[in-house]
Amino acid sequence: MAKRKKRLKKNIRFLLFILIVGILGFGIYKLLPNNKQDTNDTKVTTTKKNETNNKSKTVNLSLVGDIMYEGLYLDAVNAGENPDDYLKMVADKYFNKDDISIGNLETTITDNNKLKVNGYGYEFCSPQNVIKALDNNSIDVLGTTNNHSTDRGIDGINSTIDYLKNNTNIMSVGSYKSKEDRANLRIIEKNGVKVGFVAYALGMNDFGTYITENEAWRLGLYRKPPSYNQVSDEYIELMRQEIRELKKNVDVVVAIMHWGQEFHFEEREVDQIRLSKVLNEEHVDVVLGSHSHCFQPVKWYTSNDGYKTLVFYSMGNFTSSDPTLDNRASLDYVKAYQLALLANIDITIDNNKVIFNKVTTEPIINYYNSNKRNFKMIPLSEYTNEYESSHYLYNQGLTKDYINSLYNRIIPEEFR
Repeated sequence: MAKRKKRLKKNIRFLLFILIVGILGFGIYKLLPNNKQDTNDTKVTTTKKNETNNKSKTVNLSLVGDIMYEGLYLDAVNAGENPDDYLKMVADKYFNKDDISIGNLETTITDNNKLKVNGYGYEFCSPQNVIKALDNNSIDVLGTTNNHSTDRGIDGINSTIDYLKNNTNIMSVGSYKSKEDRANLRIIEKNGVKVGFVAYALGMNDFGTYITENEAWRLGLYRKPPSYNQVSDEYIELMRQEIRELKKNVDVVVAIMHWGQEFHFEEREVDQIRLSKVLNEEHVDVVLGSHSHCFQPVKWYTSNDGYKTLVFYSMGNFTSSDPTLDNRASLDYVKAYQLALLANIDITIDNNKVIFNKVTTEPIINYYNSNKRNFKMIPLSEYTNEYESSHYLYNQGLTKDYINSLYNRIIPEEFR
């Protein structure tokens, strides 16, 4: 009996020893580096991290050119036309379906007090209800630096900024109320893609009157006041710096450029080609050009390090309503003045690379009838024979054949 008890105690001590050794061994095993369990944990974490980094994200952009509200259209609004109806067909097809809609606002906005509305004589100040219609039809970003930015002086610059900021969901870029405001990056994030915006212009119609060298911070410019005919290396360097700062914080950069020469279907070397090369070197992704009031070509630029930039030299007018141009241009340009180029771009960000999935364009006709009423922006695909034959300029040759011919002549097949 005594031996059995002694053996039992011995067995218990042995079991306790085995248990202690097992616990200590397991603890040492857990503390050892590069053990199997640790390797599996690290692998799972790394896999999840890589999956997050490599997950592709896509954003869809619509681009249009100059937005002007000229006297003929303002007369129709004053006669009772609803500004929201003007853009409805384009909004239904594009703006309400894309992620970000972008254009150039070539007018100031009245403050409903001392700034007088006007759409004649190429001096533009628009009523607030037609601007609100841009917001109601899903426009998201407007460039606000161009040759009409000072049509109401500094007050017009400020009232335009204030109205867009306080009364719409539209982001403005290119005009600023302070140097601190200019330093604030213009960024919109959609679907996890951060899209940043800059805007620059050749100058104002009254360059040097309101925007002197001391006031030049108020507008994105590539020419130094008061000179109107020479691209400024100093201002190009400022443009580079601003783009570089933006590039650090976004996936995609869009530059809105007001450049070139009015009533010319071709780009020009002095600013459009030269600055396109600069923008490409700075890895801008998309360039929305305007000012010519007519279509100009679309072109890829590729930098020495292989970066691609898509340049629309000019989208033409988006909204406009001048049927004569005061004899400043030939009939060909009068007809082209009534046409907009709309681009729709699908971009994917994959492993920090910008991939252009799809780039398409479509002409948009600024329609008004023989009574200069019933204003509509109509995609060419929806421009019926009835619309065609009743357009105010139909008898002067603004036909679907003319529109298609111009479109095919100017826009490369790759983008049609």
